[in-house]
Amino acid sequence: GEIHFNSRLTDIHIQNDKINEITINEELKVNVSNIILATGHSARDIYELLHAKGVKLSAKPFALGVRIEHTQDFIDQAQYGKLNDEFLPPASYKLATQIDDKGVYSFCMCPGGIIAPCATAQEEVVTNGWSPSKRNNPYSNAGIVVSVTPQDLSDSESPFTCLDFQKEIEHRAWNLAGKNQKVPAQCLLDFIQNEKSAHFPRSSYQPGIESVKMDDLFPEFICNRLRKGFIEFNKKIPGFISNDAVIHAPESRTSSPILIPRDKDQLHHIELKNLYPCAEGAGYAGGIVSAAIDGMNCMLKLAQKQN
Repeated sequence: GEIHFNSRLTDIHIQNDKINEITINEELKVNVSNIILATGHSARDIYELLHAKGVKLSAKPFALGVRIEHTQDFIDQAQYGKLNDEFLPPASYKLATQIDDKGVYSFCMCPGGIIAPCATAQEEVVTNGWSPSKRNNPYSNAGIVVSVTPQDLSDSESPFTCLDFQKEIEHRAWNLAGKNQKVPAQCLLDFIQNEKSAHFPRSSYQPGIESVKMDDLFPEFICNRLRKGFIEFNKKIPGFISNDAVIHAPESRTSSPILIPRDKDQLHHIELKNLYPCAEGAGYAGGIVSAAIDGMNCMLKLAQKQN
């Protein structure tokens, strides 16, 4: 195999329901027989390219919300209780509930972790979380997200309705936090009580945070479901709600808001028989492991086809 760095897919040529040529960096023409398209869920230019070429896309439910930070000591005490000691690894949690028949759940929990900026375009802010290998940061964080469907939004028939909503929230967050890489933040108890936070205990988010009421960022249906979800989570982990917990927004890149539809059995696109939309960017995975498995499945189907 060959790896081409600094090489971006900028055009495709379709003939007889197949892609027979691609363009790299708007100049290099390459003839192709099959394509596995595994671009990740933030390569928005690929969705726009496919749509411009008449390739069928559809809106896909995704999840959006906030990234919450507690001290790791609190999570350890909540999960281990009296067993908490230096020999146990930093504790994690997994929370989920149904609010108004929609999922509210934790995502990408990072014990001993750090909240990081992950914007991929100008004039937007995006949060994510990670843990160093030793998980020895004094804080823990996790995405707490709400399921969003096309029917929650105004133009439910457009394949771009969920993507446009995602972009709108990220741009609004950039505006509210000062038009830089600071993010909107609110202490959790203040959020529950719909009050703007005057002070923050801490934040591992290095570009900085700006006190913002989440009700000014998210529509009502997101805030209502988040509040009810947090109240349920506080029953499972008492003390989860406090002003020592800080929510940062938005956590918006949980999965692709667009689906590149494919044949259920053969895994190629439903119209283009040699295009294999793959993993998160195609809407068929929601994390590292599921993306890897989907990649393997696409490769196996392509190998069977060639044999």
